[in-house]
Amino acid sequence: MHLIWLTPEFPSSKDNTKGIYIYRTVKELAKFYKITVIALYPAAPPILEIFKYKKDWKNLIKDWKTNYTANNSIQILNCDIIYLRYYRLPRKLFHDVEGWFAYWQIRKKLKNIVTKDSIIHANWIFPAGTLGKIISKKYKVPFLISLLGSDVNRLVVGTKFWKSAQKLFNDSNNITAVTNDLFEKCEKKNIHIEESKKYLIDNIYESDKFYIKDRIETRKMLGIDDNSKIIFYAGNLIPLKNVDILINAYSLIENKYSDTLLFIAGAGGEEGSLKRLSSTLNLNNKIFFLGPLLGDDLVNYYNAADLLSLQSKSEGLPNVIVESFLCGTPVVATDVGGISKIVKEGSNGFLVKPNSIEDLAQKIEQCLANAWNRNEIRNSISDLFPQKVIEKYHQLYNKLV
Repeated sequence: MHLIWLTPEFPSSKDNTKGIYIYRTVKELAKFYKITVIALYPAAPPILEIFKYKKDWKNLIKDWKTNYTANNSIQILNCDIIYLRYYRLPRKLFHDVEGWFAYWQIRKKLKNIVTKDSIIHANWIFPAGTLGKIISKKYKVPFLISLLGSDVNRLVVGTKFWKSAQKLFNDSNNITAVTNDLFEKCEKKNIHIEESKKYLIDNIYESDKFYIKDRIETRKMLGIDDNSKIIFYAGNLIPLKNVDILINAYSLIENKYSDTLLFIAGAGGEEGSLKRLSSTLNLNNKIFFLGPLLGDDLVNYYNAADLLSLQSKSEGLPNVIVESFLCGTPVVATDVGGISKIVKEGSNGFLVKPNSIEDLAQKIEQCLANAWNRNEIRNSISDLFPQKVIEKYHQLYNKLV
């Protein structure tokens, strides 16, 4: 069996955090299958985003160069990785046909990639789903689409993207999601998915690499005072993640507890505006922007933190929450998507109303005051340990064959 994974997010030699959860899943599956990853990368910077965040255009160009211009230097045993750079038109108008641009770029190579026993696994509806359908139709091999959350949230009833998504779902062999919430969102948007096509499956997490470390020693290594209370955020700095809500909530907490600090890891279009907000609130010496964290650094900050905050407007089943739990750190997160599936009130964290500064501040205070058992937090997600998830992938692929 040969798996062809299509994804617009995958680590590169210059940024090994982008799409890291896809990388982890592929790495584990490559122990059982021959895999080809086609990572879809734009060959030109995001012009519309640059116009939207004019003050930070230099950072956006730098971010694009970091994420999208590296050659293939990531190695996975039993896996070929192709970084496919292609030109695309503005996504607000042409996102649903973007897969055709990618196909045109790789069409000549596909005859040496696709085999009779290939299965096309597309991550995200567009552009990967479109490309997956094209390859499936041409070479007469099955294909499936994995919903990741943001792709479903962007669909608006009646638009051409909405119609294109319905056609893709009709033509696919299976649709996977990490929670039923994504399937329910599709139904609410009048997108019908046959019950026989639905398949719940989680990402694969490296439970051996995200683990509990001595918090005091970890803080010493990072230069963090052991008496400080640390709030941690890790993710993209984009409007969807509501990091401004977190900063404003932190400003309420900081007035009461001067020993509390906020660490923000990640990059994105809002980085400049978030730093300006911190300055306006006179919190520059209390809020630390760490940039994207890699590997062991991310594990260290999960362990050093008293809690992880994720205040997104919408989510599927966020990787950062799972990673935080594996490190024994509680989570305060908005009650959206599949988050309530793993965040249990008072057991490993707290749930928050979306877009509420006051509720977020209150739950963070409550979380900081609680006495947590770190081993219990880690064990609360034992169902997501690799061996159990891999078995579900075996069942999925065998069903397609």
